[in-house]
Amino acid sequence: MTTTIGRCSLRRTRSSGNRDNFLYRLGPNKTALLRSCCIGSALLFCLAVGLKLSGSSVGMWRNLLAEPGIARGLILSSPKHLRVDEWGIWTPAMLSQARQNPPFPIENPSLGAGRAPLLMSVPVAYYTTLFRPQLWGFFVLDFERGFSFYWCTKAFGLLAAVAWALRQIGVRSYLLAIFGAVWVMFSSYVQWWFSSPGMLPEMITTWAICLGCAVSFFKDQHRGKLTLALASFIFCGTNFVLCLYPPYQIPLTLLMLAILIGVWFENCDKQDSKSTIRGLILIGTGLLAIAVILIPYWINVRGTLEMVAHTVYPGQRRSAGGELSLFKLFSGVLGFFESEQTVPAVYDNICEASNFYPLWPAVVLATLFARFRNKTRISPLLATLSIFLICFGLYCVMPFPVWLLRATLLNLATERRALLAIGLANIFLCCFFLDRYRASFLSKPTAAICGAVLWLGVVFLLLRGRTANAVYLSDPWHWIQPLAISAAILLLFFWEALRFRWLPAVLGALLIFSNATINPVMSGLGPLLGSNAFKEIDRIRAQDPDGKWIIYHTRYFAQLVKATGAPVFNGTMIVPDLALLHQLDSGANESTYNRYANIGCEVPRKSHEVSASLVYPDYYILFLPPDLPVLANAGYRYILFPKEWTDGALYGFTLIEKITPGDLWIYRHD
Repeated sequence: MTTTIGRCSLRRTRSSGNRDNFLYRLGPNKTALLRSCCIGSALLFCLAVGLKLSGSSVGMWRNLLAEPGIARGLILSSPKHLRVDEWGIWTPAMLSQARQNPPFPIENPSLGAGRAPLLMSVPVAYYTTLFRPQLWGFFVLDFERGFSFYWCTKAFGLLAAVAWALRQIGVRSYLLAIFGAVWVMFSSYVQWWFSSPGMLPEMITTWAICLGCAVSFFKDQHRGKLTLALASFIFCGTNFVLCLYPPYQIPLTLLMLAILIGVWFENCDKQDSKSTIRGLILIGTGLLAIAVILIPYWINVRGTLEMVAHTVYPGQRRSAGGELSLFKLFSGVLGFFESEQTVPAVYDNICEASNFYPLWPAVVLATLFARFRNKTRISPLLATLSIFLICFGLYCVMPFPVWLLRATLLNLATERRALLAIGLANIFLCCFFLDRYRASFLSKPTAAICGAVLWLGVVFLLLRGRTANAVYLSDPWHWIQPLAISAAILLLFFWEALRFRWLPAVLGALLIFSNATINPVMSGLGPLLGSNAFKEIDRIRAQDPDGKWIIYHTRYFAQLVKATGAPVFNGTMIVPDLALLHQLDSGANESTYNRYANIGCEVPRKSHEVSASLVYPDYYILFLPPDLPVLANAGYRYILFPKEWTDGALYGFTLIEKITPGDLWIYRHD
């Protein structure tokens, strides 16, 4: 009888596994289906590029310039003002690069001093671009299609790379791997920071590919596959390094190390010492090759990096740990159906409020119960990911010893940016748990208690949030929505008969429906390139390409002028031009302007001296007399105001153009 029951149980398990994974049932047709999916994705990619589709919020220029009608090319959703890093900084910077003579230079003073373009995710006619496929379209297509190619590479690459990495680390279900990729892609953190100085999607994509290749070094023995994996590791590793944003890169590198350790322990009984030695040698070879490839780049950009290292922000910024509260660490429970208008007051904006839904405490709790109640062996990968999440969670909410921060390089990261690695670890942990823990191991009372405890934790977080922001949480919707969604997710998680099939479907649907419209669907860059303001400024630039500009009263229109290719004094500068700034004020305000910053200019009212006022760590206002001899000698002869400048003649400037709509007034030095 015992043998019969055991066979029946085994038969049910196999049958359930077949139902759970439809690709398993396809047998020989599985490869054909995957090939069809790849071909379909490639065709969809080409169609999107042909139609110039992107997720840009460039439509915001229509609002700023008071252009009539809806934004040209807007297909779905609406442009987001708080995506200003994209539409107001990075997109104009790319246009500035394309419109230089010759195009795509390694030096562009409008973007920053030194060789600033080499530090940015913008097209540059330099050998490192060979390792950045997201930028290839700018060199072979017209700008708008190159821009679309850039966006599509980020989106398609992110989904494919994360799904593949999950499969490589041991997630057996194709559906769970796809779910994990969707979870990463449509988390509010990724969507709100999709196109920003941190190059978030391409950084995650190259990180995931490097992770998958590193895992294959220890598992595969086929020389052809190992050679391909090594080449991919070197190629994507170079791209990852070139993203040059340590606050993201350092935590991601530590996460990769934790996953590799977990995967090695997971498979150590299947591997011999030769596999381990081979894997370590291949990783070392890949890292050495990346270093050699980047030697010429390092030589060319070293001076600029030294400038950045000596800036007040971000060069001298150091992290001690403990910057975040528990509410900010687990604020992902609020991450559904948020908007620019519904932001807790503890954050400056919705981008800073974005996060990943934190399901990892439930996984850790369930895993511990399985271990102590049923003596279930804890997976080494689950253990290392759990340890990583706990340690990084502690780093976010409490100070760490200085020696430990220096040893791990976390002193160069920030707690807020560490949320990316925590979010990815959370997703990888949950996918691996769902894949491996399919059998029931909790009693119904235990499952109910665990779910209730975690749900009460969400209530506690909301109470803490109300203490910090009574107005935000006084709206019943901000209480009911996160509590209802958390209740549904925890119910599905601890209802073991439904967890594998329904939790990914429900959570994935919630993420898509709530976050898929954060970035709009745009065709082309009409709101910027087609605006009357852009055309008129470009006409003046074409007549006097060497004439330099200063924009007063607004930093946004400085970026508009940069987009035409004209040289501009202010706006966003990732590296300060200390040589010119020292000539203007002899270094008296250096602590204010020696930083990556968005620079606004104002005409001093009571004095004819230069002064500066810091507004945010990355934004200051420079009170700058426009008739200084230093500026005239440097070639600054155009001034733009977003209103009439009645004192222009007093400073020796003459009105040459009034642009409508937009009410832009352009003056030239006599």
